[in-house]
Amino acid sequence: MNDDQEMRRLHQQIDETRTQLLHSSKMAALGTLTAGVAHELNNPIGFVKNNLVMLEEYLQVLLPVLQVVADMLPADKGGDGALGEHLEQALAGEDLRPILDDIVPLITDTRDGVQRLGEIVASLRSFARVDGPEAEPFDLNQCVRDTLKVAVNELKYRANVFQSLEEIPWLDGQPGEINQVILNLLLNAAQSISTFGEIHISTRCVGDEVCLSVADNGAGILAEHFEQVFNPFFTTKPAGQGTGLGLSISRDIIRTHGGRIEVSSTPGEGSEFRVFLPRPRE
Repeated sequence: MNDDQEMRRLHQQIDETRTQLLHSSKMAALGTLTAGVAHELNNPIGFVKNNLVMLEEYLQVLLPVLQVVADMLPADKGGDGALGEHLEQALAGEDLRPILDDIVPLITDTRDGVQRLGEIVASLRSFARVDGPEAEPFDLNQCVRDTLKVAVNELKYRANVFQSLEEIPWLDGQPGEINQVILNLLLNAAQSISTFGEIHISTRCVGDEVCLSVADNGAGILAEHFEQVFNPFFTTKPAGQGTGLGLSISRDIIRTHGGRIEVSSTPGEGSEFRVFLPRPRE
């Protein structure tokens, strides 16, 4: 290799490193912002949940009374009772019974919705956490669940997602970085599907390793592109729709965790990316 080639290689490495540092900085800033938003959302979710609990307790007292009123009204029609007249005027022709029938289901649906919001916010906080300098134990299955909740809006219009998460040991590493890898693989799978397809994500133990698999039935990878999929800046997406860094950064993250990433693909049938991470020594 002559001096010019070596210089070009060094410049390319510098450009790649600079871009990845910028990307890491952007992700860290985004994580901090997301964690702050999730924290702010926790407060209104908390008081809505508490108010719903109080409302349900009040309704347990009021509903039997209102039911008696609803039963009395038809019998009182045509009578001269002042209470009946006042109630008829207050209801202004509305039928009280269907309203009473709807109250409990509406409260139940609202409580379920608030519960789902709380779970999404918890997943956001977990996904957006900033990793410390030291490795720490983490649950890969929980990383998958958190990332799926965060990416739901990007995935639900592209594919049905099927999970198969086996019982696996906790791993050591940087869970925030692993979340990023899972997100990159899921988005890559979704973007390979032209209309609407399927994505299968699974975890399992393989010998001394834990395997995370993300498979899709999308366009697959052409033979001439197969050796380039992990190269920085390589992308088959139209201009402005991808930086070509997702898979490269994912590979580097997995390598720093002592693991490896493999891919198999059939053009027109889909692709499968498999991440292997070492199980901690007992």
